[in-house]
Amino acid sequence: MRQAPTQRGAAVLMALFVAALATTVVTSLFWTQFVLLRTIENQQVASQSRLLLRGALDWARAILRDDAARSNFDALTEPWAQPLAETRLDQLGETSALAAQASLAGSIEDAQARFNLRNLIGPDGAPDTRELQALRRLAALLGVPEQAADLIALRMQQALVPAAGSGERPRATDPKAPPIALVLPQDLFGIEGLDPAAAAKLAPYVAVLDERTPLNVNTAAAETIAARIPQMQLADARALVADRERVGYFRDFGDLRNRLARFGRGDLGSDLSPQEISTTSRYFFVRGQVKLDRAVTRMEALVKRGPPQTSQPIAVLWQREL
Repeated sequence: MRQAPTQRGAAVLMALFVAALATTVVTSLFWTQFVLLRTIENQQVASQSRLLLRGALDWARAILRDDAARSNFDALTEPWAQPLAETRLDQLGETSALAAQASLAGSIEDAQARFNLRNLIGPDGAPDTRELQALRRLAALLGVPEQAADLIALRMQQALVPAAGSGERPRATDPKAPPIALVLPQDLFGIEGLDPAAAAKLAPYVAVLDERTPLNVNTAAAETIAARIPQMQLADARALVADRERVGYFRDFGDLRNRLARFGRGDLGSDLSPQEISTTSRYFFVRGQVKLDRAVTRMEALVKRGPPQTSQPIAVLWQREL
């Protein structure tokens, strides 16, 4: 009988241990279930956000189609260049259940305001000397060694050197497999030998389009214009940019040459051609952001508009989530 209290105490301790163990197991199960449900919710929100981001592309397409129908030049004063501030989707006419919970913001940037690296390779697959010199000038204006332009041109040539109209696949000059072609401005960071600091300075001023294109003088920065026009100093380019904002944008190539002549610098445009400088664009970067519940989803795309006075749809060349 003396051992009864000891036995009862052990039984109580065992019961408490079993109760604590059961509580831990149940809590763990509830936590696992909670994490699983939250993961599913997050995946659902992310999926819905990606679907809603299509609205940013639809918005950009509508703006660019309308611009092509009513304007024969592209400038920063036009509706496409004005960003879409964060706006709830139900205020944009959406009637879905998510419209009151989600907001959309977006912007369009003229890709032809940048130096097109595709211009570096001529129709014969060899580097275009004039274009290479322009990229060297841009590098120098940005405080980047001019050799960076040579490295970029070499990479472009290695990845893309088909003869125009030959129908051949791109081949590399190196007997090894050709490197992956540049697609994004950020791909500059992957060029062997190119200093990351130089790539960071150049990336905002370059684009990689799928054909040779002129620079749009109505949207380009002063540095890019000075690099594009031989013998033009950066001070001249800045004066030109200030003039286009004060007096008005250039209607066409002839208007640019006349404006340069009024500056007393008609010599700067004497050897230019519409293949190098233009006042219209067909390539644009579209950026969008959707906020839905806890998720913020961003995307960037490159779109291509059809030739003027045509009804070709606006094509999406690439799209990525940021």
